[in-house]
Amino acid sequence: MTAKSLLVDTNVLIHHWDGDARTTPLLEDAIIHASFVTEIEILGFHGYTAHERAKVIADLSFIKIVDLDAGIKSAAIDLRVRYRMKLADALIAATAIRLGVPLVTEDKHFKKLKDELTLHLL
Repeated sequence: MTAKSLLVDTNVLIHHWDGDARTTPLLEDAIIHASFVTEIEILGFHGYTAHERAKVIADLSFIKIVDLDAGIKSAAIDLRVRYRMKLADALIAATAIRLGVPLVTEDKHFKKLKDELTLHLL
């Protein structure tokens, strides 16, 4: 059996780490990808204690971080032009499109991309 691959939005990781039961069945046994944007948003949070920061870094080591490439950049530009998306959201959506994997998010505004990518809303 092949494991499913998913791209998680920042809010999904936050909910998961906060113990949100909706995330467990989605992420269990999945190959989890995250955009470099999510990595920056998560690691850029200034309110962590030293222990919390160490745990977040350890948890991120199990996630495949996807860096920016020409294809993601091009797709993000297209999404921003066509849908007037915020830069971070366009980069995250473009990453899911480029990888060909579902985007898992809580943000309902991604519904407008239903023809562009597979979306799983929490």
